Amino acid sequence: MNLTEHILTGSDCWKTGRTITPKGVMIHSTGVAQPDPEVFLKSWNRPGVEACAHAFVHKDGVIQTLPWNWRGWHAGAPRGGGVSANNTHISLEILEPAGHTYQGGVMIGYDADKNAAYFAAVYRNAVEQAAMLCTRYGLDPLKPGVVVDHAEGCALGIASNHADVGHWFPRHGKNMDQFRADVAREMKGGQEEMTQETFNQMFRAAMEDWQAEQAAQPVSAWAEEAWKAAKTRGLFDGTAPRTALTREQAALVLERMERQK
Repeated sequence: MNLTEHILTGSDCWKTGRTITPKGVMIHSTGVAQPDPEVFLKSWNRPGVEACAHAFVHKDGVIQTLPWNWRGWHAGAPRGGGVSANNTHISLEILEPAGHTYQGGVMIGYDADKNAAYFAAVYRNAVEQAAMLCTRYGLDPLKPGVVVDHAEGCALGIASNHADVGHWFPRHGKNMDQFRADVAREMKGGQEEMTQETFNQMFRAAMEDWQAEQAAQPVSAWAEEAWKAAKTRGLFDGTAPRTALTREQAALVLERMERQK
C-alpha cells in the first residue's frame, strides 16, 4: 500500500486543533461516483466545509489528510445525543468508481463486474491501512465497536444515519465482518492463501492493462505493408494492429475475404 500525506490545513476542522485518543477506525465511502482523490483534496481543503476525514482510500493507495490523533468531522451527530465517533475513531473514506448515481441512498447503474478490479484494489488498501492503525494504537479489530462502518456506527449510537459501506460491499461479496477478519489477518502478517476470487480479479485487471497497452501500439515494421493492404481491402478497420484476434473476429475476416472473391 502506498501511503502519502496531504494534510487539509485549509479546512476548519484542521484549524480547530482538537485531538483524540483513537479507540477505533470507522470505514466510510464517499457516496459519489468520483475515483479521483484530487477532487476531494481541493474541495475539502477550504473553510466552510463541514466534513473532514483522516484519509482517502483510492485504487493506488491512501492519502492521509489529518494527523491520526486529530478530531475529524466524519461521523456526524448520533441520534439520541450520544458521543460521536468523531471523538474516538479514525476515519477512512473509500473513493467510489465512476459510472453510477444515487437514488434514495441506493446505487443506480452500478456494474459490479466492471468495477471488480477497482473494488479489489480499494478494499485491499483499506484493509492494510486499518491494520496499520490498529497495530499502531493497540486496537483489536475483532472487538465490538472498534472497526465499524458508518452504518454500524449509527446502530451503535455513535454516528449519524448513513448506509455506507453496507450499500456497496455486498455487491462484491464482502461485508464488515469479512473486513474485520481481513484486518486481523493482515495484522498477523497477511499470510492467508489467495482466494480464487481475488486471483480472478487480479488476472482480469492485468489483462485489461495489457490489452490497453497493446491497443496503443503502432503496427510493427515487418507487418506494415500487409496491414495497409488488409485495411485497404476492408478486412480490418485499421485500428489496434497489435491486439489479439478473437475467433469471432477471425470468422468475420474470413467472411469478408470470401465475399471479395
